Amino acid sequence: MREHVLPNVALIGFMGTGKSLLGQMLAQRWGWQFVDTDAMVEERVGCSVAQIFERLGEPFFRQMETEILHKLETQRQLVIATGGGAPTRTENVQSLRRHAVILLLSAEPEVILQRVQPIASRPKLASAPDPMAEIRRLLKEREQAYSCADLHLNTSRLSPEQAVARIEELVKQWKATRPF
Repeated sequence: MREHVLPNVALIGFMGTGKSLLGQMLAQRWGWQFVDTDAMVEERVGCSVAQIFERLGEPFFRQMETEILHKLETQRQLVIATGGGAPTRTENVQSLRRHAVILLLSAEPEVILQRVQPIASRPKLASAPDPMAEIRRLLKEREQAYSCADLHLNTSRLSPEQAVARIEELVKQWKATRPF
């Protein structure tokens, strides 16, 4: 990948779609740095995302996430795994657009529920009486936010290796429509 053509790749999408795993694999394959915005918030605050949601609230978490995304704008050759709700804030999408191709990873709700077990560490699902219904509700709620993506890949029926190969193909085919 040439730096001036593609400075960063940002993976967006719902929990359980493969952002962290596939992001790590892609970064290793390209020799780039992998960053996970959830992990960066956890490191900065000193506790897990679930604890942040419980103790400080989702708005606090979202603000920390936004600050981290803004700081990443000056870096290059990053594969960025964002939190599932990151694109619900306009300023996050605007930030990503300044320095990355945005790739949406998706999966079928049944696959997501299977992948996110145990759900105790997933604040949006742990408190839901029906986790599957909550997944469907959140997917519908975030549908518009996820439409900001330049590229899309459904990972439901792909092995991690197949998904990374397909991501690489998609990114290579992607034609930059905005200067970086």
